[in-house]
Amino acid sequence: NQKQYEDQIAQLGIKDQLILHTHFIADSEVKYYLCAADVVVQPYRTATQSGVTPLAYHFEKPMIVTNVGGLAAMVPDDKVGLVAEPNAASIAEKIITFFQKGEQHFIPNIIDEKKKYSWGKMVEAITLIS
Repeated sequence: NQKQYEDQIAQLGIKDQLILHTHFIADSEVKYYLCAADVVVQPYRTATQSGVTPLAYHFEKPMIVTNVGGLAAMVPDDKVGLVAEPNAASIAEKIITFFQKGEQHFIPNIIDEKKKYSWGKMVEAITLIS
């Protein structure tokens, strides 16, 4: 129910501090959202992995992911982001922790970690097993 969230946003007085989008965002528009973001939060309850994670690496954005499926494996905790349990309290705690630590705490590790997911590394791995 979107109205419930709109009411909560109004009650907290944060309407001018966020953009609420509940519709599909075209690939050509994704860059605008990621460039504007301080952190990419992936609050999945179930997942195997997410295409959002490589995008966050590309744009060098810290991530908060839930410890479901393979999400945490691609986001080393307290290095490129934070790993939360899949519940609201844990996710909220990690968001607060992120802003206490600051984006710069994570950026050097993101730059280093994203090299693992480059095309060059993929070709290297394929060459080794072929």
